[in-house]
Formats: sequence, structure tokens, C-alpha cells
Amino acid sequence: MSPKLSGRIVFLDYMRVFAFMSVLIGHKLEAPLQAFIADGTRHVTLRFFAEMLYPLCVGGAAGVVVFFLTSGYIITHVLQMEAPLEFMIKRFFRIYPLYMVAVILEWCMWHHLNGAPFPSLSVLVPQLLLIGDFFQTPHTLSGVEWTLRIEVMFYVFMAILKALGLFKNQKWMPWVLTGSACVLYLLPQIPAKEVWVHGYFTLYAPFLFMGGLVYLIQTGSANKYACVMSIGFMFVVFLVLISRFHPAWSQNHYALLALIIFLAGWAFGAKLPDGKVLRTTSDLTYSVYLFHNWLWTYLAILVESHGLKSISVNLQVFILLIVFCFMMHKLVELQAIKIGRKVLGVYKRRAQLKTPDNVLVVSQSA
Repeated sequence: MSPKLSGRIVFLDYMRVFAFMSVLIGHKLEAPLQAFIADGTRHVTLRFFAEMLYPLCVGGAAGVVVFFLTSGYIITHVLQMEAPLEFMIKRFFRIYPLYMVAVILEWCMWHHLNGAPFPSLSVLVPQLLLIGDFFQTPHTLSGVEWTLRIEVMFYVFMAILKALGLFKNQKWMPWVLTGSACVLYLLPQIPAKEVWVHGYFTLYAPFLFMGGLVYLIQTGSANKYACVMSIGFMFVVFLVLISRFHPAWSQNHYALLALIIFLAGWAFGAKLPDGKVLRTTSDLTYSVYLFHNWLWTYLAILVESHGLKSISVNLQVFILLIVFCFMMHKLVELQAIKIGRKVLGVYKRRAQLKTPDNVLVVSQSA
């Protein structure tokens, strides 16, 4: 059965939690996981399960792919109901305020720890606007912000499709998305090879398209065979390009595993249990993603100096990270979303006030 499209889509919460755990383990706990697998004193069954878990966590790559598939699905769903400007206002306040706070706090931390000078505005402004690649500025948040850059550009792209009226007749969407992916493949790799993690946009943006195509299959808005062929085409091209751009990553099944996990969650989503813990964990994933890769270092220093000697350092750091991210979620992320709703409300009221005046002018002239 397909998951319901009314109300909260529960399987997406599971996908967010998986993505967050994969990325967190891949970035911060991969070495301990490898050591556990290699430790002959551990029970062979425990090592077997750890070995099965490892391909899902290496480098956080599978989590990133699931993140993009999930985002492509939900954005396609949201745009069924929201106008382009309404959509962009909501996305701006959902993404940027917490991201900007994270970037500024990261700079403050490195200044405090290492005496690193604060960046000039010519560096900081592009970083805060998520356009750093266009100005060759250093990456922030220990590198994880590249995914948000793809995300924001996808928002703009889909809002344009909505404005052009393609959501009114979505049978053309598989061909539009496939054509867009082909244009991306034919262009020089983005970013260029000289830039850190070259080609990431070329490689990973199509996974957002794939997530949207899964949504179209579910709703019957487009021909399912065209959608399946488009997904298959983009996935095969990814396998070819990842081998060319980053040969080391071609020795891992992370993309296939991520696609299988997402499709399994989608197919059995109606049977997955919901709950407050799941929703709270899902709500924290954006905050954890922004803070985990750089804040972990600072928290580890604090724990090693003032923490409990009888408890694992990683466990204490993880708990502190979750507590901090919960505070950021409540104090920054949710407040920004509320401000976004107010801004949108002001815009809608002004739009409604203008409409009667226009009608009045037309009636008087008649």
C-alpha cells in the first residue's frame, strides 16, 4: 500500500531519522565502528551486524542520498498546494535563519579555539547566502553545507516549474525532469574539478528529481512507466559519473542501498507506526545536520575536561549535541518558521486588499 498523502507523511520521518543517523555515524563514529568490526574479542554475531551496518554509514553517503530523495518527494507534494512565492517564503524561513546562526557560531568557535580571524564580509556574505561556490569562498560547517546549496537551487527550479504551469498538467513532468537531468549531465561538471568535492551538483541533484518522480507515481499524476524509466536512467548515469569523478566512491553500494531503503519506506509507509518520539527525532534532524560535524569537536574538548570518566566520551558528546540541537530547534528554527508564517500572512492580506480595489475600478469604468 502507498502511504497516505493527507496529514503527516510518516514514512518521511523514518527517512529523515535514517539520513541523520547515517550521516552522524559516517562523519563522527565511523572509526569506532571500524574498530569494533576488526576487534576479534567481540562476539562474532555483534561484529556481523556491525559489518552489515557499515555500508549504510560509510561517509554518511547513503544518508545524503536518502535526504535528497526525501526532499524531492516532499517538495513535489508541497507544491501541489502552495503558490511559488508562498513556497519560497516558507522555504527561506525554514532553511536560512538556523543555517546562518550555525555558520556564525562555527566562526566564533574556531576563533575561540584557534584564534582564527573572523572572515571579511566578502567571504561571510556568500557563505551565509549559500552561494559560496560561485565566489570560491571556503566551505562552512565542516563542509556539510554543499547539500543545502543543492537543496535551495532545487527549490528555485521547482518554483519556476510551478510558475510556468507545469503542475497543472503533470504528465509532462517525467520528461521535463529527465530533460533537465540530461542538460545537467551535458554541461561541464558543477562545481568544476578545481573546487572541493567537484561535480557534486551534477551527481546528486538528480536524486531530488527521482524523489519527485516517486511522488508522481504514487499520485498517478504521470505515467508510471515513464517515471520508472526516468529514475532508472538517472540512477545509471549517476553510477557512470561517480566512477569518473570520484573513483573511490564507485567501490561502495551506498546509492543503491539508499534507493532501496527509500522505496521500501515508501511502499510500506502506511504500516509504519507513528509516535511522539519519532516526530521529535525527525524534527531535530535539520539542526543536528547543521551542527554535528563541527560542534562535535568543541563538545569533545568539554567532555574530556569536565565530563564523567565512567561514561564513553562519544556517548556524552552525543547527548550534549542532541540537547544543544533541541534548544536551537526550539529557540531559532521554530521561531523563524513562525516569523515566516507572519510574513506570509502580511503578504496575503495585502494581496487580498488589492483585489477588491481592482474589481471596484473595473466596475466603475464599466
